[in-house]
Amino acid sequence: MFVVAASLTSCDDYLDINSDPNQSTSSRDDLQLSSAQLYVSVAMGDRITYTTQRWAQYWTGGPGVSLGEQDQHLLSSSECNQLFNNMYRGMSNLKFILDNSKESNYIGIAKVIMAYNFGVCADLFGNIPVLEALRGDINDGSVFAPKYDDAASVVYPEIEKLLKEAIPLLGDTHSKHPGADDLIYGGDMAKWIKFANSLLLKTYIRQGDSGKDKLATFFSGNDQFILTNSEMAAVAFPGGSTANNPFWTEAKSSALGNYLVATTTSIDYLAGTQDPRIDYFYNKAGNGLHVGLKYGDIENQPPTADFSKPHGAKLADGGIIFSPTAPVILMSAWEVNLLLAEAVSRAWISGDAKALYDAGVKENFSYLGVPALDADTYLAGKGALDQANAIKSIALQKWVCMTGLQSVESWIETRRFDNSGSPIFSSQGGIFITPTKNGLGGNTFPSILPYPESEESLNKSFPGQHSITSKVFWDK
Repeated sequence: MFVVAASLTSCDDYLDINSDPNQSTSSRDDLQLSSAQLYVSVAMGDRITYTTQRWAQYWTGGPGVSLGEQDQHLLSSSECNQLFNNMYRGMSNLKFILDNSKESNYIGIAKVIMAYNFGVCADLFGNIPVLEALRGDINDGSVFAPKYDDAASVVYPEIEKLLKEAIPLLGDTHSKHPGADDLIYGGDMAKWIKFANSLLLKTYIRQGDSGKDKLATFFSGNDQFILTNSEMAAVAFPGGSTANNPFWTEAKSSALGNYLVATTTSIDYLAGTQDPRIDYFYNKAGNGLHVGLKYGDIENQPPTADFSKPHGAKLADGGIIFSPTAPVILMSAWEVNLLLAEAVSRAWISGDAKALYDAGVKENFSYLGVPALDADTYLAGKGALDQANAIKSIALQKWVCMTGLQSVESWIETRRFDNSGSPIFSSQGGIFITPTKNGLGGNTFPSILPYPESEESLNKSFPGQHSITSKVFWDK
């Protein structure tokens, strides 16, 4: 009887076809965290850079290739697959932590990164799957076609909820702290709290009037937030064959790094404001001067034309901007200081807008390696905050600070700050140039990314494609 019982048990185990012997049914917090953060860095630092560096009018296609679709204000939906898919793949790793971890610090970090990912996707695509997303497991209902949720009424409140839940969990002294598995902060929980607070600050500002009172209640002082470069949220890349910055790897593998050049939009503005950062954002042309190319105008230039290039683009080891060791920045000190300066200028919180503006500029100068005396001279001259038109001054400074460093965030912010009543960037009277061949016609500029081709093909709940001239809820 014992032998028979044993054989039946063995058969039962052998015939359990729901268990894949080649697939682990468990994992660890540290493995899931590292994987999620790497997915985010590739999503933010690879293919999307080609599009947003152009649409923020920093770079344009130069000699050596045909005119690109981005330089004509066009974009195929397949170009958005990598960003969207990697963001959600990373959130699948985070969902594992939320469902299985017993460690408060890991759970808190997972909620912060998930809030960041949802925020980026909503700001780029508009309505996105949230409430039914990441529920493909049997225990979650086997939802393989998640519906799209409204960005204003569902997605942003969910972001706020995730961040508010995360903050009390971070820094739990009884919980295991991450270490090297945390690619962003190395387990420094105080910095994670500042990152979460800074994301909440940005969330409230982008909500506009509906976020005003919430920010006033939440704000207790500037030291809640990322204020210095040592606190910035970024994924570092040490370089080498397996650890290069994703955009460097992509561009060098296809030689694209050799043809991207500076726009006249960027060069002319930096030169016109006597900004010493021009030499740190760009390498000069062969004539020893900074020369920009009109956005999308390469077909009208001789093949021998030479232009300024992103700093390090043609160097074997890279430079400040185009580099194998450039980090992918998720949130910077200059960004947060300027968000605070904006909130003060709008009278949403108390504080010194000029001091915050100056601090943001100085952190950017310091990051680039520009001498501090140059920052003082610039801020005393044409780089000073225009108190009579503070919001425009802050918007332009944020655009400058993010040159080559935070193209996704910059393009989002140029859309948020600009409108016909206050032309700064793309509205008539702003600094942006209509490309020579504008696929959208007239003076029309893109204002949203197309939904990815993968969603069009695979998600039965896909709501239909929108035009790239559609707008997200805060774009007024």
